[in-house]
Amino acid sequence: MNILKKSLLILAGAATLAVAGTASAQDYAMCTYKGLSTLTSGSLTATCWTTLTTKIDCAGNVRIVAVGAIPDDTNPDLNCYGIGTGDLPWTTTAAGIIAGSSINTDGSGFGLPSVISMASGSPLAAGVLNGVGPAPSTVAVACDTSSPTSTVTVPTLVPVDGAFSSGATFVSDPGLALKGCSL
Repeated sequence: MNILKKSLLILAGAATLAVAGTASAQDYAMCTYKGLSTLTSGSLTATCWTTLTTKIDCAGNVRIVAVGAIPDDTNPDLNCYGIGTGDLPWTTTAAGIIAGSSINTDGSGFGLPSVISMASGSPLAAGVLNGVGPAPSTVAVACDTSSPTSTVTVPTLVPVDGAFSSGATFVSDPGLALKGCSL
């Protein structure tokens, strides 16, 4: 009987921990940006729809966790299919983008190229992307599930007219627009 009581107490404790773990607050918002952009590296120039998926915590730290490029429907550039990203997550801060700053594309510290040619594996761009922002407008979005909910200020448009430290350029005109955020 004692063993049964101990087993029930252990199960009750485990269930309590499991419920507490699922009820803990998520401390970031996932925000997606999209816009037409042009990447130039050496003799390669590609104009593509670029999508950035970001993870923004309540302190305003931004990790770009996914980057994708596809051809523009009206003027398809098949080079877009040959561009891949590596060395994610790219990092910055929401305040840095809002004020005008840069994005570190070597977030993992491994020194891998951040943008590569899928065909050859050759690096197209790497290092810090300068010439980001300033954002013309911002919006407050929920960044956790606490009560009351905390918010973080994010840019509604991320203008990029800059160059990587490797010399490759990235231009988005007018910028990458916020498509939405969720917890």
